[in-house]
Amino acid sequence: MEKKIVYRIFTIADYEREALYFREMHAKGWKLRKVSYSILLFAVKYTFEKCHPEQVSYQLDFYPMEKSERASYLQLFKDCGWEHITDFNSFSYFRKVHSEIESDAEFEIYNDAAGKLAMVKRILTRRMFPILLLFLALLPVFS
Repeated sequence: MEKKIVYRIFTIADYEREALYFREMHAKGWKLRKVSYSILLFAVKYTFEKCHPEQVSYQLDFYPMEKSERASYLQLFKDCGWEHITDFNSFSYFRKVHSEIESDAEFEIYNDAAGKLAMVKRILTRRMFPILLLFLALLPVFS
């Protein structure tokens, strides 16, 4: 199977833009297989596999959890028609073929404001808040 490796820079706030990029790649005949750290400092390594071009919706979910919760979490998405691709840095990557989508609400995992807000809150508290605390702790050192 033909593979393509791409290095890109996406921040944790760019999860929607990242999903759109995967959708565009799939439409060109490259489906996402794996996301991993790269040897480049700020870039992420994306591994794609050659496929038949089709319209596919990609979604990312940030949901750090215990291993005991993992099976039920993935089953919930599977029951809703989402294929789990991979995990990276507490983000889970999912896709769903457009032909399997019956309503506009199914194009996104979180199709309401409350769900999206809850995910953004998880990102901020798990990723941004520790950085802010570190910055505040080091501020007197560099003043």
